[in-house]
Amino acid sequence: MTDTRTIMVAPNGARLQPSQHHAVPIDTPSLINCLQACADAGAAMAHIHARDESGAHSLDPILNHRLYQQVQDAVGDRMVIQLTTEAVGRYRPSEQIALVKAVKPEAVSIALRELVPDPSETTEARTFFAWLHHHAVYTQFILYHPQDVARYRQLRHSGIIPPKGHHLLFVAGRDQSPPFGHPEDIIAMWQALPDHDNLRWSACAFGHHEIRCLTTAALLGGDIRIGFENNTQRVDQRRAIDNAAQITDLRNTLEKLGYCTKPVQALRQTMTQSF
Repeated sequence: MTDTRTIMVAPNGARLQPSQHHAVPIDTPSLINCLQACADAGAAMAHIHARDESGAHSLDPILNHRLYQQVQDAVGDRMVIQLTTEAVGRYRPSEQIALVKAVKPEAVSIALRELVPDPSETTEARTFFAWLHHHAVYTQFILYHPQDVARYRQLRHSGIIPPKGHHLLFVAGRDQSPPFGHPEDIIAMWQALPDHDNLRWSACAFGHHEIRCLTTAALLGGDIRIGFENNTQRVDQRRAIDNAAQITDLRNTLEKLGYCTKPVQALRQTMTQSF
C-alpha cells in the first residue's frame, strides 16, 4: 500500500459534554490521554478546543496558550496540534485573530463564514492571512457548502488568501437541521473546486454516516477528520466507545480499500513544502 491519507481527530468540539458521552475529553489531562490513544490508533493531527472551568468553549488567549503548550509538550512529537478559532456565535473576528497571534500555533482552523462575514470588508482578513503565511502557520479553511467553496475561490483569486500554506476542510451536514452529513455533500463541494488536484483538502461529517462520508473523501483524494466533535455513533448507530475506537474503525476501512495512514513526520514535511 503506497497511497496514503492523513487522519485528523477532533475529539471534543465546542459543545459536547461528558454528560452526553463519558469519553468526551474537556479537561487537559483527559484530552492528553485521549490524544495519546488517538496517535496510537493512527491519527497524525489533532484539532483541539479549549474549555473553561464550567466546560464551555473559550477563545481566551491565556487559557488557549496554556492548553496548547501542555498538549504540544505531551504529544507534539506524535501529532500536529491544530488550534480552533470557532466563534460559536460568541466571538468576533478580531477576537479570533487575537487568539491566533497570542498562541502562534503550528496549525489553525478558520471558518471563512466567521472570520470574513461581510464580503465587502476584507482588509482585516487580508492582513491576518498574510501574517499566517509569514509565520508559516498551516491554515485550514473550513467550508460547509459549495457556496463557501466559491467564496474561497474568489478570496484566493483576489489575493486576500495567499496561494500557499493552507488546505481546506469540507464539512458534511452542518447546514442541515439537525446536522447530518451524506457522501453527496462531500462530492458537491469537491466538484465546486476545479483545482482539487493541486490543493490539499480533507473532510469531516456530522452523524452516523461519518465513515461513509470519509471513505468517499478518501476515494476522491482527500484526507480525513474524524471524532466526537461531529459524531459519537458507529456506522450501525451504536454508541462509539471513544475517539480512538472511531479512528481504528476508519483505519481498518481505509486499509481494506488499499490506503495506509500518513505518519506525522510525512505530514509535517507536506506542511513545510506547502509554503
